[in-house]
Amino acid sequence: MSENDYPSTKQELADFMDRLNFTDAPADVPPRLPANEDIMVTTSIRLPLGLHSRLKSLADERRIGVSTLLREWAEAAVAEIDDEDQMISLAEAKRALSRVHPIHRAS
Repeated sequence: MSENDYPSTKQELADFMDRLNFTDAPADVPPRLPANEDIMVTTSIRLPLGLHSRLKSLADERRIGVSTLLREWAEAAVAEIDDEDQMISLAEAKRALSRVHPIHRAS
């Protein structure tokens, strides 16, 4: 058995257990995070291949990772939703303006 392998026989298990040290002392706790630092959480999402490829391309153009690009967009979207003025995105403004019919004035 190597150091990275699990014991596979009773004797290997006994030898492994003999090397362990048990104590009643509390384990060291990790240090507290500074007030301005947040814990990063890993999550997974399912994306169509074409969309992922496009996101990768956009991220590469900006010399950042796809994760960073998506995090920036998510932060912007949440900030927009949380904003009291309820700003709308450029895409929403264009969509709304495209539905406005021009005024025809009589000369």
